[in-house]
Amino acid sequence: MAEALTNVARHSGTGPAAVTATARGGRLVVDGGPGDAVPGGGPEGLAGRVAVVDGRLALPSPVGGATLLRVELPCPRSE
Repeated sequence: MAEALTNVARHSGTGPAAVTATARGGRLVVDGGPGDAVPGGGPEGLAGRVAVVDGRLALPSPVGGATLLRVELPCPRSE
């Protein structure tokens, strides 16, 4: 998420971004936005690193609309 927020600050030209994190069904779900994502090294690099730990990344960024970055990572509960 730190890298995503750095990308927002450097490239988006938007105002503040917000981040939330929740544990749901054995996964850590992290949402961040807004911003204007474009294909390239930043989003693709993040997706690769998330995939390495069996995570998922979604980055909808409609033209003229806000971007929402969602990262889901395995988060097994300790017993």
